[in-house]
Amino acid sequence: MSKIKSLLLASSVCIATVCINFPAHATERHLLEQTVSYEELGNVLRYRQSWVDYPAYTDRKSWKEKTAPEMRELIIRNGERALKHEWKPDLASDYLAFKRTGEIRTGRANHKALQALTLAELVEGQGRFMDAIIDGIWFLCETSWIHSAHLGFQKDRSGLPDRNEPTIELVVADIGAQMAWTYYFLKDEFDKVSPLINERIIEEVNRNLINPYFARDDYWWMGFGGQQVNNWNPWINYNVLQALMLIEKDPERVRQGVWKLMKSTDFFFSMYHEDGACDEGPTYWSGASGYALKFLDLLAKVTGNKVNIFNAPLLRNMAQYIYRVHIGGNYFVNFADSAPKVSPSPGILYRYGELTGDPAMMKFASFMAQQNQSFKDGVNGYFASALDELFMYKDIIGHPQGEPLTGTYWFKDTQICVARDTEGKSDGFFFAAKGGNNQESHNHNDVGSCILYYNALPVLIDAGVGTYTRQTFGPERYTIWTMQSDYHNLPLINGTPQKNGREFAAHSQQYKATAKTVSYQVDIAHAYPQEANVKSWIRNYTLHRKKDFTITDKWKLSACNEPSVLNLMTCCEVEIDRNKNITLTGEAGRFRVEYDKKLLSPATDTVELTDPKLIHSWNRKKLTRIRFTIVSQQISGESKLVIRKAQYHKTLND
Repeated sequence: MSKIKSLLLASSVCIATVCINFPAHATERHLLEQTVSYEELGNVLRYRQSWVDYPAYTDRKSWKEKTAPEMRELIIRNGERALKHEWKPDLASDYLAFKRTGEIRTGRANHKALQALTLAELVEGQGRFMDAIIDGIWFLCETSWIHSAHLGFQKDRSGLPDRNEPTIELVVADIGAQMAWTYYFLKDEFDKVSPLINERIIEEVNRNLINPYFARDDYWWMGFGGQQVNNWNPWINYNVLQALMLIEKDPERVRQGVWKLMKSTDFFFSMYHEDGACDEGPTYWSGASGYALKFLDLLAKVTGNKVNIFNAPLLRNMAQYIYRVHIGGNYFVNFADSAPKVSPSPGILYRYGELTGDPAMMKFASFMAQQNQSFKDGVNGYFASALDELFMYKDIIGHPQGEPLTGTYWFKDTQICVARDTEGKSDGFFFAAKGGNNQESHNHNDVGSCILYYNALPVLIDAGVGTYTRQTFGPERYTIWTMQSDYHNLPLINGTPQKNGREFAAHSQQYKATAKTVSYQVDIAHAYPQEANVKSWIRNYTLHRKKDFTITDKWKLSACNEPSVLNLMTCCEVEIDRNKNITLTGEAGRFRVEYDKKLLSPATDTVELTDPKLIHSWNRKKLTRIRFTIVSQQISGESKLVIRKAQYHKTLND
């Protein structure tokens, strides 16, 4: 046995026996590992690309029959635009900008152009994109793949990528898998030009992606050190699995790699609550649960369906999360770093529906594809995901469409509640509220917050997150206003906002649903630091179906040092008349906010939006924060805010 084989085998044995200290909130699961032993895995793996079910590049009949004419035309047009792409490397100053100012200047333009060119050539098959594809491949082989925001994995701290320390992160993984697929489809065509092209692809995919995966177990996203993992885990593992199965020729090395990938992805499933909720928010569902699906689907293919866990209740819940938090149209419940408007991949939705036996999800996939024009720019996702969607396009578009529009659902473990006036309809009120803790993935300090929509349009909102910078994921994260509890629908207690950390969490969660009302209640006192002097703060949300939405606060303090304030965030125009009547006016209509005027004193702050991502989210350049100051400083007390649909086009007086 060669020295490198001995080292790799030793590494896989070490991974198999190491004791992982899971975070306290995790549930240790071995969903994949329990399906097959390491020894059996070697017998069931389908080596040498025998698992690939796409037509060969030369099979022009299949490419024509299996793809829709309108999608072929769109993909070819995208390829023609990419023919004009100028291959520009990320400069040293682009990388250094992230360290110096926090600005992200490195991007994905080059490998997106290569993807557009490759898909166009596969669809058309006339060779006219081939030289540009070779240009793109050669360019990427000569340049760094790593994203500037992810250089923290490397020992060097200058802000420049160290070529001598190949590092796996999201962009490296995407490019590595894409290069492997380009090699698979077009290797014979490349050899007609020069064998150096294929040799270089194999060298760079191994150097940048496959070899570092074997060499290291200490990446946090792998989970082998017991760290909390998130969407990075299935996202990267899915890409590594593609590259490994397409590039690696040694069966034993393939087995070792697949075994390690299975164990790593099991850590991702261990981090999920049984209710399947994605605590990173709907924006991240496609990259978290969605890529977990892609990984599992591919794993089933390469193992001859021996490793298949789609009947696990956890997987079904992870799939259904995305439509359970769907408000209507393309609005979703956007806690954490999620935007309010989300367009999940129709291909992922549809395939999840097929694999978990969920007709509602397949209808939802068709709805998202057609109503929200998800296919207007072509297929979604990076290479293999886009290719899958291309071949599913006819089925997705031809399938009956529908919105599940869940009437009410309680994610008991993750502590999220959603409810609407009428199940199956987007008319009327919809609210969502959360408990949780302030160390969830992509966390905001938002324990106990809520959102409120009417006719699937926003009234009370979670602002979301702006453009990512170094500050977003560094020690300055909670200096950003969108991360602070003061800019969520939450109280400022004794002049003190919530604090970040797992210990700052909701307690005493209660949920109750009847035909007429849905209520969700948590004690949010522990989400605030000691200086808030709060013994208990019970926040209750009640939807009186087809009538109103009520926010009730009941508190007990140990001292009153500064005024406490109830905050509401809205994208509506806010009018406070001379009698202190409050009217909200927006796309959803007009609403009254009723409250005890002897107890609460309202005022408004204008929150100017300068970040293009936030402006796009709300289609406006300002939001409004309503601040209800509790007038009398009370050790204990109770307040109530009631939001009703206004019946008239004038402000209602007392």
